[in-house]
Amino acid sequence: MKKDLIRDFFNNNIHKVDEQDESLSNLQLLKNRIYLLVSFLIVVFSGPLLVYGAYLFYQKNDYLQATLEIMVYIIVLISMTSPKIGVDIKKIIMISSIYFFGLVLLISAGPQGAGQITIILSFVLSSSVLGKKQNILFFLFNLIVFLGLTIFLYLGLLNFLAISQYEKYWLINVLTLQLVLMGMVFLHQMIYDGQEKQTEAVLKSKTDLAVSEEKYRILADTTADVIWVYNVDLKKFVYISPAIKSLRGLTAEEALEESIEEAVIPEFRAEMIAEIAKTLNEFLLNPSQAEYYINEMKQPCKDGSSVWVETASRYRFNAKGQVEIISSSRNIMERKQKEAQIEYMNDHDPLTGLYNRKALMKRMLKNDKELAGISINIDNFRVINEELGHKEGGRILQELSENIMAAAANSGEIYRIGGDEFVVVIENNDQSQVLEAAKKISRSISRQFKSDTKTLYITASLGIAIGQGDEDLSEIVKKSDTALYVAKKEKNQILLYQPTMEKRKSLEAILEKDLWSALENKELELVYQPIYDIKQEKFNQAEALLRWHHPELGEISPIDFIPIAEKTRLIIPITDWVIREACKQSRKWADEGLEDMIISLNLSLLLFENRGLELLEAVQKGIDEAKIQASSIKLEITESCLIRDTNELIKTFSDLKKNGVKLALDDFGTGYSSFGSIKDLPLDVIKLDRSLITKIDLDAREQ
Repeated sequence: MKKDLIRDFFNNNIHKVDEQDESLSNLQLLKNRIYLLVSFLIVVFSGPLLVYGAYLFYQKNDYLQATLEIMVYIIVLISMTSPKIGVDIKKIIMISSIYFFGLVLLISAGPQGAGQITIILSFVLSSSVLGKKQNILFFLFNLIVFLGLTIFLYLGLLNFLAISQYEKYWLINVLTLQLVLMGMVFLHQMIYDGQEKQTEAVLKSKTDLAVSEEKYRILADTTADVIWVYNVDLKKFVYISPAIKSLRGLTAEEALEESIEEAVIPEFRAEMIAEIAKTLNEFLLNPSQAEYYINEMKQPCKDGSSVWVETASRYRFNAKGQVEIISSSRNIMERKQKEAQIEYMNDHDPLTGLYNRKALMKRMLKNDKELAGISINIDNFRVINEELGHKEGGRILQELSENIMAAAANSGEIYRIGGDEFVVVIENNDQSQVLEAAKKISRSISRQFKSDTKTLYITASLGIAIGQGDEDLSEIVKKSDTALYVAKKEKNQILLYQPTMEKRKSLEAILEKDLWSALENKELELVYQPIYDIKQEKFNQAEALLRWHHPELGEISPIDFIPIAEKTRLIIPITDWVIREACKQSRKWADEGLEDMIISLNLSLLLFENRGLELLEAVQKGIDEAKIQASSIKLEITESCLIRDTNELIKTFSDLKKNGVKLALDDFGTGYSSFGSIKDLPLDVIKLDRSLITKIDLDAREQ
């Protein structure tokens, strides 16, 4: 019950008035609260003392003092409880009552004692609850009162009062009192001015902040970016702009209910929490230098999808001293898609869609162990590509790539590192399994391909390297490439890397350097392999075979140096030399009585690269210089030559045929042509490849 009375007293007398008046500043509200507290203390605690004091004065027949004390109490009580009197008037009435009460005590009891203390108390209350101008007026009024009392005292007009006996002390005490009061007023003015300026600054700051927040809210509500504020101390979002709807499909109210962990997809949560911990620590160490942090993350959408966003965030302290993250988020899905496309293009071959050489280099940086590598090269694909054209060659490569992918899908990653070169990285170093994968890949490549004009049978050479111990992928690929180099010598081979292969690869570099001078130094020689004619039962043909007598390395196999000669195009001058030497040997045999002997010469593919006329002239020149019959020379080409432009080949062969030179097709049946492609060639002999007839006596389909 008592609590309710006290609460009602406060509400009815001060709070209601203050809260309804919106023009009151914080300083004015504080002064009103001080007034309320002092008045409450006077009424509740000092009131009984005043009544008791009035009773004592009454006992001494000092009716004036008794009346004054009762009047002060009644005035204060009425001023506090009357709802018709304004707060400012109530304060003035209370302070004035205390002042006059102190003045009466001063006059009746002298300048020393309760009177001075009471007057000082009135000024303390005045400084606490009244304004600047009211305090100045109060002090001026006080000066006038004391000046009047001093004059009346010295004129003898107050001799009937007790104050007259303090005449010699009056002036000293009055001056002391006035100096004290003046100091209080001066101090009040200083404090009041400071409070007033501070209040104005606070009001201006609040006004500016309100304007700024309004502008900010308008901007946040209308911009396409999502503006959000997260309170780190409360661990909750305190503001999210409506643009969240277009970004994630959520309303701002729905998004505010999320935790910050729920605002990102699971894959990004640990990273985000670690980032907040790191950046928050940086902010707390140096709040005055708050930085912006840019992050990219994926956020979940209402429909179950996700969206890439870029956030620009900064930490700040709010008005309550709590740490907040203020951030803006924007949709970067289009940019991420373009980045992914660029990354894909950087790491993938545009023709086949396989990983490229750059991707293989990145793969090597992983430094994985227990790997194996298979290096693949399509046999004679350069010739196919040149003759059929890049468009058709590209189509064949695409088909080959699809075959390799199908064969190696469960074995490893496939990289196209060159025109017709591939590497398969297998995360397994079990030799039997890797060999089985290589065979499967080889079978997928070795098949017929039909173009508009030709049917081709394409094969591949494969080199394999099995990772040993701590060997990294770069070493493995290097070894598989060495094995491939050896396999390419014979074509359509699968070879496992052996350390001895390094010597063969090093040998090629030496041979390539020395081959340039081999012809000039007369290190090349033709030997002749006789051919027996079973019908005529005699040797009537010989095949010219080229040999190289290296001064340091000894006999070099044609298998080793012919590919080098073709790669360096030295095969052209070497062939011209071979034609001249073969014609000379034919002349020598004719002089010895072997006039019917025919010498066969093998021609390289490079001799038909727009060189038909030069070849014709070289052959004719050799025949004329040796003075032999053109029919003594037989030129042989391999079936792979038919992949090229057959029109030029037919013209060159026809011209040679007119001159009497015999012509032959070697290795027919290896898959580069069909019978239809040779019907227009003026051939004398077709030599069948062994692979075409190996099973002819066993397989009806082969027959």
